[in-house]
Amino acid sequence: MEKMNIKHFGVTILCAVLLISVILISGCIELTPTEPETIVPVDSPQLPSRGFFMGILPTTAQSQSFDDAYAQAAQYSEFVPVWGRPTPFYNLASDLSGSWGQTFVEQLIRGNGMFPIVHISFIGSGLTLVTPPGMENATLSDSIWRAAYKQAALDVVKATRPLYLSLGNEVNRWYEKYGDNGPNGFTNYVSLYEEIYEAVKELSPETKVFCIFAREIVSENREANLDVLKLFNYSKIDLLIFTSYPYSVQGINSPSDIPDDYYSKASNYMPGKQFGFSEIAWSSLDALGGEQAQADFIVQATGRLTRDKGINLHLFGWSWLHDLDENDAVGLIKFDGTEKLGYAAWKNISGR
Repeated sequence: MEKMNIKHFGVTILCAVLLISVILISGCIELTPTEPETIVPVDSPQLPSRGFFMGILPTTAQSQSFDDAYAQAAQYSEFVPVWGRPTPFYNLASDLSGSWGQTFVEQLIRGNGMFPIVHISFIGSGLTLVTPPGMENATLSDSIWRAAYKQAALDVVKATRPLYLSLGNEVNRWYEKYGDNGPNGFTNYVSLYEEIYEAVKELSPETKVFCIFAREIVSENREANLDVLKLFNYSKIDLLIFTSYPYSVQGINSPSDIPDDYYSKASNYMPGKQFGFSEIAWSSLDALGGEQAQADFIVQATGRLTRDKGINLHLFGWSWLHDLDENDAVGLIKFDGTEKLGYAAWKNISGR
């Protein structure tokens, strides 16, 4: 009986020692946390000798395949905007990681030696908030909606590992409609943008994060209010990027009508910041000077209006390659495949 007690006592001591060892070892592990896993962008393009990247949406000519349109775009361009099908932000990561992303991002863009600029946006038609199912009445101040938008951005980074990520398109249009304050006030977006910026940088430090501003309010034929740029933290915008359709502004009927400081007064809000256009265009309609004016604008937009003013031009993205149909005039090539003078200017500036 005494021997049995001693035996049991020894087993108890042994178990206690093992338990303490496990606790100590576990404690040591907790005291030495591992670094969170980070993502490295897939794309690492070399800056061309011209000093900036050129890009375009490879819309197809009549009867042209996507394969041919993207290969054609790649001859004189380095990047392509990516919106999904287009896809609302809450489904974009799924599209990018699925067959759509494999076809358009991996094969047609990266497979042709170009890189994607991935866009997600909170703005829907009529300047309304894009909302996932079940959140139809959400606002920019809604914590659940904000968490969904943030998670969508992080999921997009994981899905496609982009070098360039836009967190909102033409965001100042929202500012001009809703103002600073209130449930949909613009300050709610600014705080969310900065929160997502930090989260993306923690996940993928090399990804360039920004949002996009409209240089013009096209529907009102006027320039946009640039004071919105004062609301953003300079250090949390990696690139200052605009859309620009200057021919939409009342009184601007030819490229020569555009003041020399048209873009520099925008870049001056963030001096020295890399500058660019996700979309820029001039129509080749006869009323706006025809094909010659479109070609002249391309030359001036990369010279007189930007680099000649000391702007650090980094991205120059034309809206689309071919006219969308026979009634469109923004493309550099007609819908029937006929090249315009603007395309000759594009190729010349490309230098390839």
